[in-house]
Amino acid sequence: MARAAGGDVVVGTWGGDYQNFLQQFIGPTAKQLGLDVVFDTGNAVPRMTKLKAEKNSRRGSMDVALLGDLDMYDVARSECLHDVTAKQVPNLANVYEQFKTPYSIPHIFSAMVLVYNKEKFKTAPDSFNVALDPAYKGRTGFSDILFNFNGIFVGLAAGGDTKSFEPGKKFLSELVKNQPRVYPSNEAVAAAFKSGEIWMACMWKARALQWRDAGLPLEFVIPKEGAIPVTFEGGLARNSRNAESGWKYLNAMLDPAGQLQFAKAMGYAPTVHNAQLPPDLQARVGFTDDEIKRIHKYDLKALVDSKNDFLDYWNKEFKAKI
Repeated sequence: MARAAGGDVVVGTWGGDYQNFLQQFIGPTAKQLGLDVVFDTGNAVPRMTKLKAEKNSRRGSMDVALLGDLDMYDVARSECLHDVTAKQVPNLANVYEQFKTPYSIPHIFSAMVLVYNKEKFKTAPDSFNVALDPAYKGRTGFSDILFNFNGIFVGLAAGGDTKSFEPGKKFLSELVKNQPRVYPSNEAVAAAFKSGEIWMACMWKARALQWRDAGLPLEFVIPKEGAIPVTFEGGLARNSRNAESGWKYLNAMLDPAGQLQFAKAMGYAPTVHNAQLPPDLQARVGFTDDEIKRIHKYDLKALVDSKNDFLDYWNKEFKAKI
């Protein structure tokens, strides 16, 4: 890839709303820092594959990689990332302790919940097991890019925990009888809700808030069996061509002004304690003490060890049968 010297920084990210908001809310700060941001847009799996394939190259094609927490741990364990310290990323000093890792910065966080069309349910569902009811045949949707999170989340409904994908396989193998639908992106799930094609999905609370604000008749609930967290993170490729600019971009992602804008526009909670949210916005994007008790933490090592096996199941067993 031809690259100019100076402030160029290549950021690997998803497309859609997330990239748009990066441009709107992080872009101005990046411009003030003299950074020329180029987005390498795609799903998480090819981004991880690129990082791993290029890790022994002298100069990689990506500077900053944005991934969910589970995937970021995976590439960090494969020695694809620089360690992160407050020397390179001064705003790291403002990050809540529970979100800190040695290899990444935490950008925003939320949790996966059961999202449903309130006009189609007489009583609010309290478990994802409702998706197995024949009355809702063909009315459950999944985002393909969230395959790993989907597997962990539905596994809770099968009595599992966040240490294995096996309960998720068990649940999905039963769910195929009810003809669920899989869509290529989160935005496509929103379109399916809008058209009435689906009535329920597992999705990030932040997305549900965003879609409800757009006028969709949606509500969401943390099921009685619990939910799973997500932190979207940023890391610097070990063979970044422009590490100095990469560090500056990661620091800009933790700027409180940008964090506030992401909370307002996308519904994700800040990861820094100096992003002061108005009480109504904090109540909207945050979680109550009771909800937090039902959000299960991951066994990152166990899940990463079995993630490729689950991806094979997702593609060859689950998706192939619907």
